[in-house]
Amino acid sequence: MANRALSKQEIKKRLIRLRNLESLHLAQRFKIWHLWDENRELKKEIKALKLTVTLQQKTIDDLKLQIEALNTMVFGRKKRKDVDDDDSDLTPPPAKVARSSDSYKRSIPKDENITETVPHPINLCDCGTKLTEKQSMVFYEEDIPLPATKIVRKHIVEKGHCPKCKKSVTALPLPNHKVVLGPNVQKYVCYLSVMCRLSFSQIQNVLGDRHRFPVSEGEIVKILTREAVHLHPLYEQLKAKIRGEPGVHLDETGWKLLTGGDKSYSWVMGGATSGESVFLVGESRGKGNADKLLGENYQGFVVSDDYGAYKKLPKHQLCWAHLLRHWRDMARSGEITEGQRKECKKEYRTLCSIFNDVKENRSMERYDEFAGRLTELARIKRNDSKKLIRVKTTLQKNIPHYLTCLSDPRIPLTNNQAERSLRHLVLKRKISFGSLTKRTAENLAVLLSVIMSLKQRSQANFFSEYLRV
Repeated sequence: MANRALSKQEIKKRLIRLRNLESLHLAQRFKIWHLWDENRELKKEIKALKLTVTLQQKTIDDLKLQIEALNTMVFGRKKRKDVDDDDSDLTPPPAKVARSSDSYKRSIPKDENITETVPHPINLCDCGTKLTEKQSMVFYEEDIPLPATKIVRKHIVEKGHCPKCKKSVTALPLPNHKVVLGPNVQKYVCYLSVMCRLSFSQIQNVLGDRHRFPVSEGEIVKILTREAVHLHPLYEQLKAKIRGEPGVHLDETGWKLLTGGDKSYSWVMGGATSGESVFLVGESRGKGNADKLLGENYQGFVVSDDYGAYKKLPKHQLCWAHLLRHWRDMARSGEITEGQRKECKKEYRTLCSIFNDVKENRSMERYDEFAGRLTELARIKRNDSKKLIRVKTTLQKNIPHYLTCLSDPRIPLTNNQAERSLRHLVLKRKISFGSLTKRTAENLAVLLSVIMSLKQRSQANFFSEYLRV
């Protein structure tokens, strides 16, 4: 056999190599342990970063929804071709009622409303021939006099001395100034300011251009103040009347005081039966204003939105329209994913179904059924946006207040009446930007309450009724 023994040199070489491998193996083993530790830390860091990114994405989605809501408030809603808008309305539009051709024409005036009769006789044709078989045809012309010039009355008041009483006596009380404004122009200025929502400069233009009646801004302020003082007893009577109704509506909106207050609010209390309203203008947003409107011992039901100042009111009914609007806006949003939008549309249809059932079936026997359906709707899902989670959480807490209406069929489901009353004030705010002082805001509250309630009572003869107040 051939000699296979390793030489000493080969053995030494292999021993050196083995020693190097063992040294390298130990070094690599420590390195691998270090990599394992590093890998574990990196996995933890990645997990934390993923959680952070998820939270940041939810925050971004929430901010995008807020920006979308602000854009809608400022610029209005724009149609999006990529968003299906078939569920944007709560109820389908009413069926179109056919109108006759006469419905587009003005109605014929009554005989007692005719102020002048103008005959138009004719005997000859244009060619000079005498006409026969003549008939009388009638038409009516409605017009208003322009310009309607002002009336100036010169009062000559006799004055005498009474020897018995030892005092001077006049036929009627003398004013402090030689020239005073009559009651009609004062009521007309209030009408222009409150019902027509005109600014002081616009009132000056109307009186100057149409009636040739110059008036200063200071006179307008005095007129509104005098009329507010005159109508204040009616304001208190109106407040007491609305408190006597079985239910009221409450709502609030912003109102700026140009001096003496940075930002204030306007409040309204509307009667659920009469539809009349009482306002507070230039107040804070605190709960005390709701108590001031309702009085100390009000026992009826109150319909409002879910603002915190109304939480502890007795027999509190929350507005369904606000709840439906939250889900509708989410279903129409272009800032959420397609999957989230489809789920919101599905839940919106479910909410509409519950609302219609509550509206048609007012019975406390079905309270548990409706509460269960709302509880299921308010269940938070994994894919819900932050805004929708807030809406569902609020709904879950307020389910009893949404179902107060089951106890009494007179309770309205929405707070639309209060919002319609405030809309008039909101439009005036856009024109006048608020009130100058707290006193002028209080005057506006009195005038607005009484004049708008008179309008609610007598739509056709409102101005005649107001002139008699």
